[in-house]
Amino acid sequence: MNRLYYLFFVSLFVLPFPTCADPIDPSVAEAEAIGVGKESVPSRPDLEGPLVDPYVKLPLRIHDATSTSLLMRATQDIIEATRVIVPAGSRPIRLVNVVKDTLQRNLVLQSARKEPLIVGSDIDLEKAVFDPLAFARVTLSRENIPTAGFFAGGSGGTISRVEQHFQGAGSPDGQAPGLGVTRKFQQGTEVTLRADYSRQDSNVAFFQPLDQEYHTSFSADATIPLMRGAGCYTNLAGIRIAYNNKRISEEELRRITIDSLRAAHHGYWELVFGRVNLAINQQSLALAADLLRENRIRYKYGDLIAVDVYEAEAGVREREQEVIQADNQLENAMDDVRERVSMDRTHPDWEAPLTPIDPPVFVPVQVDEDLSLQTAMEKNPDIRIARLNINNAREGKVIAQDLFRPKLDIVAGVSERGLGETWGQSHEELESGEFSSWHAGIDFEVPLYRRREKAEILKSNYTIHQAQLDLKEIEQRVVYDHRAAFRRIEDLERAVYASKSRVRAEKNRLEKQNIGHEQGITTSHDLLEVQEDYAQAHVIEIRAIVDYYLALIELEAIRGTILESFGFTFIPMEGDLRPPR
Repeated sequence: MNRLYYLFFVSLFVLPFPTCADPIDPSVAEAEAIGVGKESVPSRPDLEGPLVDPYVKLPLRIHDATSTSLLMRATQDIIEATRVIVPAGSRPIRLVNVVKDTLQRNLVLQSARKEPLIVGSDIDLEKAVFDPLAFARVTLSRENIPTAGFFAGGSGGTISRVEQHFQGAGSPDGQAPGLGVTRKFQQGTEVTLRADYSRQDSNVAFFQPLDQEYHTSFSADATIPLMRGAGCYTNLAGIRIAYNNKRISEEELRRITIDSLRAAHHGYWELVFGRVNLAINQQSLALAADLLRENRIRYKYGDLIAVDVYEAEAGVREREQEVIQADNQLENAMDDVRERVSMDRTHPDWEAPLTPIDPPVFVPVQVDEDLSLQTAMEKNPDIRIARLNINNAREGKVIAQDLFRPKLDIVAGVSERGLGETWGQSHEELESGEFSSWHAGIDFEVPLYRRREKAEILKSNYTIHQAQLDLKEIEQRVVYDHRAAFRRIEDLERAVYASKSRVRAEKNRLEKQNIGHEQGITTSHDLLEVQEDYAQAHVIEIRAIVDYYLALIELEAIRGTILESFGFTFIPMEGDLRPPR
């Protein structure tokens, strides 16, 4: 037994024992002897290469502890929003400027602003029904009529030619009016004033005893509806519908404006988040690169093994990819803002980077839910449009009921005529009043089955009921969207507080992990994980703040007050309804 103890102690102190400083990787000969391919033998870590791939965009290159510290300080200012430094060649922008530029230059809004002007033209089209209409017809004619017998001025078997000439306002048969004006009044009455002047000649004295005849006539006719088409309320229904359609188009413009401003807010705050997110990922990359630098030095002096260097390099490469992705997201956010404000692409610096000036600083906002819901029910554009659609449906029923009535019109008219061999004589006969005429009558018309009229009334009733249901559905949706928006604001407010607490906790955890790594208690892999958790905590905090502001904007959009919240007032577009020159 004593001999066995002696051999154990000899083997313990005499035989060579590997240390941490000795290479643990097998040689090529040893690998071939145990059956491992040459390609499986790991090479020694690269201790001289750059810490970060030069392809990755960084404010400054990382090569030592000083550059890492400078980058950490620059990114920390962006993350904590202590100050906003606009880099050289960048263009500073504020949220209010994005809102103003969107309202002034956004192409979708510029196109939508034309719609009220287009629809407003229908008002003049409806009013044009009551405008006076002037008409005139001037005729020159010559007729050669074959005539036989006594009326032709010859013997019984002779066919003669009767030549007649006509010139003047009107037609030879008197059917077509000459000069005049007609107008329909809002009460439904239609009045026509007509004047005819003509000269007629004939080569047969029997047909025209005078050498030349001058005819003058003046007439006034009126049609007064008693049932269908009677009354201002019925005849102005089309104008009221046109006005409602114009108001609907204005509310549609308000809705498009609200959507555009909501998108502009979303684009701006996504730009803010993208800038901070890039800074967070750059800071995470700086921490990983600094860890790689330390591990290379400690490996060089035998304090660490190759695995620690490889893990640090893998952490750097992973964070490089995250920085590239964050940079691309920031570029996409910049393009979204450029598109919203319709930036002039012919300008030399239109691609200059955009730097948002408004930092993501959390400021809680208190809103009265009941008062906010009351405002939404009054100003939400969808609700306003639904109410106008009900009004239009009711106007359609007025028109349908009018068509159901039978046509019963009073038709009346008076006329004066004059005839002479000269214009003066013809006017004297006209003014004498001896050749006056008048007529009066009743015009009645009614469909026997009234199938079409009944269908129109039934259709209008269905349309009114459908519009009322649509209004209830929209009001219901607004109520529930409003409630959901309030809940989301409350959730995000708590999420901001929770994320701030998590950032503080992860920061303390990272400081302890750094101390543990320096003392050799924790591995590089553990430190990289803590660094990643700290970066993610920052991302979650900024994301919660941005989402909180976007939730407030969503509430303003539901209420229809997003314009008023920035001090803007929506003015109905009257416009010039005349066509452009």
